[in-house]
Amino acid sequence: MDSSLLEFAEKRRDERGGWAWHMGLDDETFNEVWDALHNDRGIGARTIACWLNSKGYEDATEGKVKTVRLAKRR
Repeated sequence: MDSSLLEFAEKRRDERGGWAWHMGLDDETFNEVWDALHNDRGIGARTIACWLNSKGYEDATEGKVKTVRLAKRR
C-alpha cells in the first residue's frame, strides 16, 4: 500500500505513462477545443464531446473534454 497520496499519484502516473487523453488530438483539433472552452460563446464540454465523436474520436466524453481547460494551448 502507498503511504501517501503523492506516492499513489506518482505511481499511477508512471503506470499510465504520464499520458493525458487530449494528447491524442491533433494540434488543430486540440486548439479548436481549447479555444471553445476559453471563450464566452457558451460551447460546453458535452457539445464538444459530441462534435469530437462525429469526427471519429469515439472515446471523447464530457469529462475528458473538460481536462483540456487545464492544458496549455498548442
